[in-house]
Amino acid sequence: MSNVKDLRDNLVDKVLELGVSGDFLAHPAFIPALSEVGSLIGQMNISEPDKVYVSEDKGVISFEYSTKTGDKYSFELRASEDSVSCVRVEEPHSFVGNSGNVVRQKHAIEIVSKLDDHGEVTITRNIGSVDNIDCDNKHYNLSSSVERRVYNRDGVMHERESKYYPSRKGEGYFHRVGANELLSFARWVPQYGTWNDTYESRTLLRRDKLDVATIVYHDKGRGHEYYGKVPLHQEHGLRDMYIANGYNLYPVPDVEIHPLMESEIEAMLARESDERVANGLRKYAVGRTTYRYSSNGDGQNTNAPRVM
Repeated sequence: MSNVKDLRDNLVDKVLELGVSGDFLAHPAFIPALSEVGSLIGQMNISEPDKVYVSEDKGVISFEYSTKTGDKYSFELRASEDSVSCVRVEEPHSFVGNSGNVVRQKHAIEIVSKLDDHGEVTITRNIGSVDNIDCDNKHYNLSSSVERRVYNRDGVMHERESKYYPSRKGEGYFHRVGANELLSFARWVPQYGTWNDTYESRTLLRRDKLDVATIVYHDKGRGHEYYGKVPLHQEHGLRDMYIANGYNLYPVPDVEIHPLMESEIEAMLARESDERVANGLRKYAVGRTTYRYSSNGDGQNTNAPRVM
């Protein structure tokens, strides 16, 4: 029987033992996929990870942990030839709310990373949270969100989408709510078009160039909608499409993107340590020496943003 420290320090070996294929292991997106798993473990802040024991049964690695303040965690890790998935459930210690009633909460995060037949890796983060605020003992409030990131066969992220859904009532006893109940809506909703459009807010980012992406933002509650281009962080955002500082909040400020010199492009590519990823990014650099964009429009720009 191993412990959490052993699991965290030897995570690659553990998922290989569970059956991950060499193709998935060799994909550049395997590292960020596994980092997601490691982060979920690390966020528990386990004070003595060598004393929290891990079990393995029928291809599932799992453990439970409780803090001295009464917070409870459970964790499960699964893997197959083309996928790695994990679920962490957290139940913070209850407290007395302003109304004098005991407030209880549960949170679940699921990370599913999958290699498809085209060599792309999709990392999906499903989140579900419940509480019993203003509910009787047979109902609870459920809120859900889904984030999806897609890496091409070169390990370059080319699409990122997040959706947040409005809170809804769930039926059942709170103490019986487990991972499946917490995550059911987040798992189910992307498969159905009508329900998929019931989001409260949505952000979609699609790569256009080496350091430029199209952003679609829609906040139904506030009546905000935006479509335009944003610059990506030139040091930390190329592989993983992080938006440049100052452009990742609504309303998006005026955007002016100018052509790059070849030396600037080469300097950006040189920062990528993985040769396969760097070559993939180079494909997005084609035409960047002449590409320009203005969110204000210049008579030639057909991609000017729409704000509603």
